[in-house]
Amino acid sequence: MLAIEKALFLSLCSGLSAGYQWRRRLAAPVSDDRMPPTVLLDGRQLAELAALYRQGDAEALEIVRSLQARADAILEQPVVRVTDKGPVAGGESPNGEFPNDYRSLAKYWWPDPASDDGAPYVRRDGEVNPACYADHFDASRMVFLAESLQVLSLATWFTGDAAYRERAVAQLEAWFVTPESRQSAHFQFAQIIPGRSALQPSGLIEARHLIYVTESILLLEGADALPASLSAALREWFRELLAWFRTSDKGLAAGKASNNVALWYDLQCLAYAWFVGDDTLVQYIATEVAVTRREDQVDLDGSLPAELDRANPMDYVAFTLAAMSQLSRYGDATGVPIWSQTDGDGRSFQRAHEWFIQQAEVKESHEASQGLLGEARSSDQQDQVVSRLGETGDLVLQLAMVNRLADARRRMLEVRDRQTKRKTVRIAELERELASSEKKLKTLTQKQGKEAEQIMEENKQASARLERLEKELVKAREARIKELQDVIHRQEEQARDGERQRELQQQVKDQKEKLAQLETRFRDAKRQFDTRLAEAETAKSTFSTENDRLERELKQQQGDYQKLKLAQDADRQQFKEKEKRFGELLKSNEKELEKLLKAFRERPKASAVDDAKQREEIKKLKQELRGQQRKVARLQETADRQKLRADYFKERSDKILKSRSWRMTAVLRKLTGGDSGKKR
Repeated sequence: MLAIEKALFLSLCSGLSAGYQWRRRLAAPVSDDRMPPTVLLDGRQLAELAALYRQGDAEALEIVRSLQARADAILEQPVVRVTDKGPVAGGESPNGEFPNDYRSLAKYWWPDPASDDGAPYVRRDGEVNPACYADHFDASRMVFLAESLQVLSLATWFTGDAAYRERAVAQLEAWFVTPESRQSAHFQFAQIIPGRSALQPSGLIEARHLIYVTESILLLEGADALPASLSAALREWFRELLAWFRTSDKGLAAGKASNNVALWYDLQCLAYAWFVGDDTLVQYIATEVAVTRREDQVDLDGSLPAELDRANPMDYVAFTLAAMSQLSRYGDATGVPIWSQTDGDGRSFQRAHEWFIQQAEVKESHEASQGLLGEARSSDQQDQVVSRLGETGDLVLQLAMVNRLADARRRMLEVRDRQTKRKTVRIAELERELASSEKKLKTLTQKQGKEAEQIMEENKQASARLERLEKELVKAREARIKELQDVIHRQEEQARDGERQRELQQQVKDQKEKLAQLETRFRDAKRQFDTRLAEAETAKSTFSTENDRLERELKQQQGDYQKLKLAQDADRQQFKEKEKRFGELLKSNEKELEKLLKAFRERPKASAVDDAKQREEIKKLKQELRGQQRKVARLQETADRQKLRADYFKERSDKILKSRSWRMTAVLRKLTGGDSGKKR
């Protein structure tokens, strides 16, 4: 890493000594309105460093000069665009990809030696394929985008130089706004595997560099260096990216992962939601999602089982802790203690960090215990720490990680200092007590003879007095016990008498209550009996009246029925006679008709006039026959109506008889109390 990055580590991390000395060197405290609205970068420390720079502080001037040198080097390089990549040979370019889409190669996948074109690629965990940093992939450009914007935004914040501001604006517009060169708001083709169609959810980890881009944008906005239109366009782009993260198959798969992929996914969703102002989603991730990550990934002892299975387990643990640390920074900004918050069994991000420190301290390898966590007692050791962390290319990640590690180391050293001070004070106290004891021992040695005799005499006298006191105490104790026994006996007798009296009073009270209940029940029963008796008398009178009326109606209906029956019999007799006469007439007509037809057939041929007369007579006979048939039909209809009328009157009589029987039954039920099902 360059000197500016080393200086930033030593000056911006709150756990290092320089950061704690800035406030003491400031002439006046920094107000909140002069702090940038960043989350991962400590806004107060940035404001204090800017104030020291304006006051001409030597250390602050050195830091800013180094920062300017790094920014000047970036000004000499061209603006990077996602469209700068060219086409690739073979099967490395996925189907459906456009130049504006982000494209990268999965780091641990290599060409298959047994295949002519190397496809499909094979996995070699822990071994990075250098082809992933080739120019026709966007991984290197993404890292340069994030780091250059970090440096340019910091330089703009401290110096206000227009050149740095204009270059930062140009870079943001080229990558996120200009239609021809802007990146499509997704990472569908991140970490592709040639020869394999399955897209990797772990590819979303490469998008983590955009978290630091949002920090740079917030820092530029805090310095009033961005136009309002550009700020709005950037937030709209990140809003689209956040929607893709939460709805695409690749994003949903990353959220369901059981290792560091899920943590980096949560961190990005939280950071982008914070940047676009989605407070509801920020609160949801901070309070609901982080809980599940502790349960899924942190073991009871604080270890991370999913990362320990990898080829370089401790590197993956450190990488996962970096995500936990940055999640906690956003949690602190929202008022949720994600870092120290624990489950019921004690699992937390802080517990995982402590486990990592313990494993590093007991590790035999000096590189594992000192290279990453080292105490950084000398400047050479500090350079080693910064150089080791710089391999990730995540400046703000390094800041947060060193911050956490330095805080832990500082707290451990403070505890050790307090323990050492307590031990020193205790040793001094013991030395003073020892000296005093030696003086007392000398004095006692000189007076030992006389005091020994005097003590022996006093012991004899004290023994005699003690014997007398013991005898008196025994007598007094026996007397007191007897008095207490008498008092207890009297109290027991009084208690028994009082208990019997209370029992008798309670029995009298219970008997009175039972008597009152019986009286109440008797009054209720008498009232119900009187009511039922009155109802029975009323029902009896009603029954008698109804019975008389029903009898009259029945007699009348029976008379009507008899009359109707007689009329029906007369009608039937008349119908039979008419039917008999009609049958005879019909037979007579049929015989006449047959005679006429026979005579007509047998007659000799006559004139046309005779034929007309015969046809006229036949026509009249047919008309008479039809008239007789209509009379028969009318008689049949009359007979049917009379039959229906007789059936109606019979049905009505049956209903009247049933109604009478039902009413009589109801009245009898009322009289006998049949409603309750008991005989009165």
